This record gives sequence, C-alpha cells and structure tokens, in this order.
Amino acid sequence: MTIENLDRTGIIENKDEQIKAMQDAFESGDASVVAQKIVENYEGNLLHFQDMMNTVIKEAKQSKEEQWDDKVLASRGVRILTAEEKKFYNAAIDVQSFEEVTKLMPPTVFERVFEDLEKEHPLLSKVNFQTVGVSTAWVLRRPGSATAYWGDVCDNIKEMVDEGFYTVEQGMYKLSGFLVVCKAMFELGPEWLDRYIRIFLQEVISDELENVIVNGTGNKQPIGMVKNLEGAVTSGVYPDKTPVVISDFTPITIGREILAPTTKNGTRRYTGVTLIVNPFDYALKFFALGAKQKDDGTWTYNNFAVPGLEIIQSPAVPVNRMIAGKPKDYFMGVGAEQKLIYSDEARLIEDQRLYLVRQLANGRPLDADSFTVFDISGIGAEIPTP
Repeated sequence: MTIENLDRTGIIENKDEQIKAMQDAFESGDASVVAQKIVENYEGNLLHFQDMMNTVIKEAKQSKEEQWDDKVLASRGVRILTAEEKKFYNAAIDVQSFEEVTKLMPPTVFERVFEDLEKEHPLLSKVNFQTVGVSTAWVLRRPGSATAYWGDVCDNIKEMVDEGFYTVEQGMYKLSGFLVVCKAMFELGPEWLDRYIRIFLQEVISDELENVIVNGTGNKQPIGMVKNLEGAVTSGVYPDKTPVVISDFTPITIGREILAPTTKNGTRRYTGVTLIVNPFDYALKFFALGAKQKDDGTWTYNNFAVPGLEIIQSPAVPVNRMIAGKPKDYFMGVGAEQKLIYSDEARLIEDQRLYLVRQLANGRPLDADSFTVFDISGIGAEIPTP
C-alpha cells in the first residue's frame, strides 16, 4: 500500500525561513497564527512526509513477505517494544487514531527518540541530557573556588557552601512540532508504527534541538554555547560571545588559544577538548590539516597529534566560526511529560491528520567560560611545515 504523491515541487524549501516562521508563531501565542503556520509548513513539505510514510509502509510489507528475523528488523530501526509501548500502539491501532489514547503514551517513546538522535548527531551524543521536572535547580561549582577545607572537626562548613557553589533555577520551555499520520500507518502493526513515529519526530526536532544548543538566544528557549552568560541581556536575549581570532592551526596556537582556556587559568587539568565546526569549514580548513600519507602511500585522516582533541561537525555552527569546550558542560533538561494533541481542523487531506507534539526542555552552558568561540576565517587549508 502506498500514498500517492501530489504534483508539488520544492521539498523543504527555505527550511531556515520555515523554522523561523514557526518559532515566531509559537511565541506569539495566537492560536490562529500557529495553525496557519503549521498548515503552510505541512503543505510545503508534503512530498517529503509522504515519501517517509511510503518508505516505512514498503519496508513493513517487505518484512512480512520475506519474514525478516530480529537482526534484520533491528538493522531497519524496528525495535522490541515494552509492554506499555505495545499497549499504547495497539490502542491507537484499534481506533485508527492517537486522539483517544494520548494519555497512554509512555515516556519511553520520546526517550527512544532522543537516544536515536544522539546516535545520528555527534554533538547531541556528547551533551549532558537529563530528564527533569517542570522547574529545575542546578547547584554549580564556582570556577577556581575551593570546595574543601582543612580545619577542626566541628568547624562550620558554611564558608565552603557560600564560596564554592551557586544555584541556578530555570524553568522549562515548549519545543513544539507536528506529526503527520495517515490511516495506512495504523495497519502496519505496533512495531512499524513505532518506527515511523520515531523517524518523524527525529526529523522534526533534530535540527532545531542542535541549533538551540549552539545558538539559542535564551528568550523562551535554551541558551546556546555561543552566548555570553555574563553579558547584558536585552528582552531576554543573551549577547554573543566575542570571537577569539586565530589565523593558523599550529601547535603553538592550539596550545595557547584552545587548550589553555580549558584549564581555567591552571585551576584544573587539561583532559581533552572538542572543537565544533561547520561541515563546510571542516572540508575546507581541517580535513587537509589532519590528512597524513603513510610510507606505503595510503592516507589516514583526523591526525592532529593533540591528546584528547576531537572535532565534531554541526551545521548549526556558522561558517568561519569554531566552538571549543566540552559538550558535557552543556546541560539540557528534558521534561518527563510529553503531549500529543489532535484536532479535526488540522486534517488537510483525507486519511491524513496532523498531531501537535509538545516536549518541555531547557538548557544552558554550566558556566560562562564553558565554551570559547573562535573566528577561523583566516585559517587556510595549507598544511604547516614542521
């Protein structure tokens, strides 16, 4: 069974503009504006969504005909469901809709989505994701402050608590997207329906989640790695950090400008650093620098001879910029509750419905100097001479 493609062109055209329009719509709080943007976004990407559904339907049919074993199913992203997940999907299949069963949705459905995202997006796999409540308080260590003291057995420990740590309280924001489901999807069985749901949700939230981790303004969304936590906040928006200009990737520059800041002026050991760059910059600036030819004529890559140095590519990083730090120093709290909202008014085509998906989340760097931003526009692809 397939879904006929409509005669439309321009799959996911102007994606950045669509994302911005959706963000503005949700922030406006006007339900009519939100509904209009969802419909426009859906229509603009209709062929892409239908292709996703057709692919899953085709694979599900093929698996039944060829009697795929568990190993083959796992390779196609089909997983063994928990009892609660199977109950949820079977209930949706019975009524051919998620409308009546959203209260049964187990949190593990969304947890698996984030697990899949981490596997496919290197940056997300390194960030410190935690399941949290609606309001979260983080107790953080002040950089360079002592956190232990010598003294008599009964000495007051108030000094350590006051001087060595501070508390950050932060609420949650809504990450909203939408899910397109046709009736044919409910005929696939719970495992393949789960596969489709996870593919779709990954597509909806992956780019946006990575983008806010890097560039989030802090205004009704997380604070990104490139933002200055100590800068003047205007209308809820944090300012960008001033980039450090580097013009080469020699050992001296790497040690002085990139590695040294991770020691926080010598108050902690150097244990590695991650460089996050745009894929375009990786191809033009770093690929050749890390390529080495062996005596037998073969080539090896990503050879930077720097202990603990790792390079991650992310389209969220602007071209000619580089972020250095440890992704685990970025905290992303994800709410334990999710919502799947359905409305008949959102049905655009027969047998297809839109479901609004809402996930609470918020994040920020652990402290102001967790990440350093560099201007790498002056770095060329020339391999430095020894």
